Amino acid sequence: MNNASYNDSSLFHAALPVEDHRQDHHAAPPTSPAICKLGMCIFLCSEALLFSGLISAYLILRQGAGSWPPNFGDGIELPPMPKLLTGINTVILVGSSFAYHFAEMAVKKGKSGAGWLLLAAMMGATFVGLQCVEWTELYHEGLWFNKGGVYGSSFFTLTGFHGAHVCIGVLLILWCFFLQVTKGTFTPHRHVALDNVGLYWHFVDVVWVFLYTILYLDRKSVV
Repeated sequence: MNNASYNDSSLFHAALPVEDHRQDHHAAPPTSPAICKLGMCIFLCSEALLFSGLISAYLILRQGAGSWPPNFGDGIELPPMPKLLTGINTVILVGSSFAYHFAEMAVKKGKSGAGWLLLAAMMGATFVGLQCVEWTELYHEGLWFNKGGVYGSSFFTLTGFHGAHVCIGVLLILWCFFLQVTKGTFTPHRHVALDNVGLYWHFVDVVWVFLYTILYLDRKSVV
């Protein structure tokens, strides 16, 4: 497109081409969808490093403990992890990724996809709600940040850090839903923000699968 300038560019919004036959030397440089996606990928790499550091620290602590959960020898009995409830919660979170994917596919086919976005947000919020229920039960059974030694602190640090990311993801999905319902922002030719939020959401879901495996399914020592 000749003589085109761009506006409304950010990590989540690719620049919109706007015909302008005047040379504007003060306008922001154009940002292509590929650059927006690259920015999100770099951001997710930094997030992956953060989670990798936390998970590595947890595995090192578990390796050095000899037995896991550790025996404190002071009469404290750690409560069993709610594997079934958390397993159902995991299915809900993974299912939200599929719902979001269906929203992306609907938009690329010229449809709204708003219903799928709302479903994904509701499933993500359900995950957070059930995790709060789990935390409450563990607290009443004697496991908390400051109870259960390094086991309690590491468990709640990992799940809490991930839970905060899920909350952010739910807000981002609701933002996409609001834009689509009120303005019809996303179309087959303009959906970079939807794609970037999807990358973030799928990343958060994949991280949880790893956390569920090491925190709930494999609690024994790795020795």
